[in-house]
Amino acid sequence: MKRAAFVLSLALAALFVFGHPARWTAAALLMADIAATGEPSFYKRLTNTPIETQSALRNIEVDLYTPADGTRASLVLVPGAAVLGREEPRLRNLARSLARAGFRVVVPELPGPRRLSLSRADAEILAEVLRGASADRPRPPLGIAAVSYGVGPAIIAALEPDLVDKVDFIVGIGGYHNADSAIQFMVTGTFRRANDPRLHRMAPNTYSRWVFLHANAGRLDDARDRDLLRALADRRLDDANASSADIRASLSPPGLAVLDLLEATDPAQVPALVAALPEAIRRDIDSLNLALHDLKPLSARLILVHGRDDPIIPYSESEALATAARPGAARLFLVERIGHIGFTSVTLANAWTVWRAVDALLGERR
Repeated sequence: MKRAAFVLSLALAALFVFGHPARWTAAALLMADIAATGEPSFYKRLTNTPIETQSALRNIEVDLYTPADGTRASLVLVPGAAVLGREEPRLRNLARSLARAGFRVVVPELPGPRRLSLSRADAEILAEVLRGASADRPRPPLGIAAVSYGVGPAIIAALEPDLVDKVDFIVGIGGYHNADSAIQFMVTGTFRRANDPRLHRMAPNTYSRWVFLHANAGRLDDARDRDLLRALADRRLDDANASSADIRASLSPPGLAVLDLLEATDPAQVPALVAALPEAIRRDIDSLNLALHDLKPLSARLILVHGRDDPIIPYSESEALATAARPGAARLFLVERIGHIGFTSVTLANAWTVWRAVDALLGERR
């Protein structure tokens, strides 16, 4: 027993001397502060309030969160799909927490998230913001962070030829790799993991399906189809079991193709239903499909965080994203019982994994 205690003490001492005790402590405090959102925390008492300003970066409106005690890294934070965009309170609280940790956080104005949808145009805007952020001299480490479907535009922006060697790290939370696979999960709750022949099932969030339809109905050419599908989305948001028979009878073939996909129950039919979508919608999906891009040229290190119980995008997508990156570039953190992006749900059951992910992020600072 004494020998075991001596060995343990020696190991702890070695960790203290050769490890990163200050960073590890900061990671725990930052994790707790993120979970607290805007509420008081010990980390808030220990750190100075960041400076918040509005500015323009390469003619793009941005909110800047500048550390009061000096910048140790720059981070472009991509707004999630919310009508408030960069003004969404949870996003603003996250930006403040990161700025307290030494990140100069840049939150750009993106039109897509405010419409609850994303497009290739958002990737182009993010690329411009990254170009502006990389112009700082001396340049601190530069990263980009995104959640959910925002991970696609973020990575596509970082793949631009003039940026591929300038983005040092990418944080993806609840992201995707194959847009078609993510759609299959959204409509049928099924997914596959690499090197696993089994079809996995999970109850998807049906609410997100009809929000998706409402936001993306505008991609159809026919105004009547757009109105009918939005009306159906509103109906299903009020009652998930409401009938679509009257809507279905009035849709044109392109509108019917969209509804057929969203009401699919057989995963084996999904690839054909996706292929049958109107060309413009199929083109928009492909433009943000990371599975159609070679990610190996990325010099950025990837920090990928995903909930095992994510009801929006299955964790298999972040597994695939990690595999698609160059060997050794990605660190993957699969978190138990945290849902999609529920960092207020940090508990004893998942705190270790979340802490490791936060520590990996802090390790990107200079």
